[in-house]
Amino acid sequence: MTAINSPCVNVCRMQGTLCLGCYRTLNEIAGWSQMSDAGKQQVLSAVAKRSVSVAENSDVLPAAQKKSG
Repeated sequence: MTAINSPCVNVCRMQGTLCLGCYRTLNEIAGWSQMSDAGKQQVLSAVAKRSVSVAENSDVLPAAQKKSG
């Protein structure tokens, strides 16, 4: 079975307990190496949703790139 790679991109910038580089929480980052593959898949699913949510709500993105409604 193929190992599940960490979503870390070496851009560690925290906003509260969320890393804006990989979109994992501090607990997810700390526990990654001990997680089962199923746990890692759950984190990756949550990361995908968080990245979209952050992008949609970011003041940094031009308005044309934000999803409306």
